[in-house]
Amino acid sequence: MLRLGFMPRWVPRSGLFALSDTIGAHKRFYALASEQLSRKTVKPLESRKTFLIDTYKYLMEKSSVVLFVHYNNLSKTEDHHFRFRIKQTGGKLTKVRNNLFEVYLRNSHLPDPCGPAKRKEQNRKHPLLPLLKGPTATITFEDTNPQQVAKLLKLLQSAQDKLLVIGAKVENQVLDVEKLNDFKTLPTKTELQSQMVGVLQMLSGLGLVRTLESGSNALYLTLQSHHDNQKPKEDADSSADSKPEEPK
Repeated sequence: MLRLGFMPRWVPRSGLFALSDTIGAHKRFYALASEQLSRKTVKPLESRKTFLIDTYKYLMEKSSVVLFVHYNNLSKTEDHHFRFRIKQTGGKLTKVRNNLFEVYLRNSHLPDPCGPAKRKEQNRKHPLLPLLKGPTATITFEDTNPQQVAKLLKLLQSAQDKLLVIGAKVENQVLDVEKLNDFKTLPTKTELQSQMVGVLQMLSGLGLVRTLESGSNALYLTLQSHHDNQKPKEDADSSADSKPEEPK
């Protein structure tokens, strides 16, 4: 095996490809670090407040479905129990700090919610702001799957008022509890796509039949018209042949 004496100890010695991969990883790391250092944030970059707002931004942008619940007096055992059961449905429970989540919502349309913003630049009428009253948690799902939401809502019935659903964001729409209950009865995206494919296939087949019918009808009408045009000529020729020849 080729041995390179100049390679640092932290570089894997499995060949030049490993060296290239390591250098690429370091370049990406330093690019990300440089981007972070260039940020202008209200609170220090390494502060917990900046970290939490960044976390809320990630949760809201990467999750297709976000349910908001009142988190009321759960014991440590109950917290672990419901976190585990929620994870089984495909969701993730996250307790939030209302004041920082409000900062994110007001600035969510800006390039960096942690950055300084004038009052007139903020969205102080964000539709999710009224949900942040009292101890709050989010339950997030990566995919838009009504069946997962249905399983979750059934699970939360056993929590009674300790985990009480108060609203949700489904993709780009804000839903109240009533609309969320309607949403859970919908088919999944895959099922909807299958249904749409079936409908399109049926319509395309029907369209083909109509096209064939219209084509055959047009052909029939063309032939009939040609026949009708030829008939007077044939009748005239027949009359001429049947007329007696005049004596010379």
